[in-house]
Amino acid sequence: MLGKMLRNFFSEIEWGELDYVLLDLPPGTGDIALDVHQMIPQSEEIIVTTPHATAAFVAARAGAMALHVGHRIIGVVENMAYSVCSHCGEREYPFGRGGGGRLAETLHTELLAQIPLGSPDNHPSEPDFSPSVFKADTPVGAMYLEMADRILASADSKN
Repeated sequence: MLGKMLRNFFSEIEWGELDYVLLDLPPGTGDIALDVHQMIPQSEEIIVTTPHATAAFVAARAGAMALHVGHRIIGVVENMAYSVCSHCGEREYPFGRGGGGRLAETLHTELLAQIPLGSPDNHPSEPDFSPSVFKADTPVGAMYLEMADRILASADSKN
């Protein structure tokens, strides 16, 4: 069903001139990855994992599939890499450590970011209707901007 939606998404919409299209796909190595490869053979991938070994294993399979179908892997993002204690400021690692780094090594790519577990600090006095977006002037917002810069630099170096 998702494959059919993606076909419609790419064939029935007039996109005009695009620089990039980002697709957030479910984890795994199923039909979706193959569908994307058939529809967009020149696509590149960012593999997302958590630090936990099981998640990194599933992500490694997705990365292997990406390489198998000829997609370049831009890098790995480790999501929920740690949390910061609100009382003492120390990092805590509820899902373990190092899964993203090991995955990047396995896939011969770089670790683009280690994003902490947490929610944006949006204040009710700022009704910007983006409760899931980190503001650029926050530490996590800066991580996302740095990651975006690294991804754009990777794309520019390829061209």
